[in-house]
Amino acid sequence: AVPEPRDVVGTITVDGKAVTLGACKPGHSVHPLVELITSAGKLRFEDQQLYWNPIAEAPTRGDKLTCDKLDRSWGGGVRLPGDGTSYWRGKLWFRCGSPRAGGTGETIIAGELELDCGNITATERAQLDGKRQDLLDKQHGSPTP
Repeated sequence: AVPEPRDVVGTITVDGKAVTLGACKPGHSVHPLVELITSAGKLRFEDQQLYWNPIAEAPTRGDKLTCDKLDRSWGGGVRLPGDGTSYWRGKLWFRCGSPRAGGTGETIIAGELELDCGNITATERAQLDGKRQDLLDKQHGSPTP
């Protein structure tokens, strides 16, 4: 039997301290996005950028992070026609800084995450896998069969 995917796998540290991972919330503005709630705040990946808000329940996305490492591989979508809900699946590996309140340097946020959010169906999963393989083929210059 194929194991059910867990929504959130991996680690995040804030200033070197591990934080507890919580809910993964897919959404969309112009493109699919994802928010990850943690015990220290909210991480948001949108338009190829990471944002951090130390208040997890805040309606705003928070400060744009300055990343010296941001590797990502992801796919997502919006169910239209349908109920308009979103899904997002991917990997984020990052090391970023956010200006500290009071201008006392930076808060360093780092992590390696695998997210599978929005109750992705088998059909959606197959579409994401196909798109990912097409991208990998293009990146490696291999001809499509």
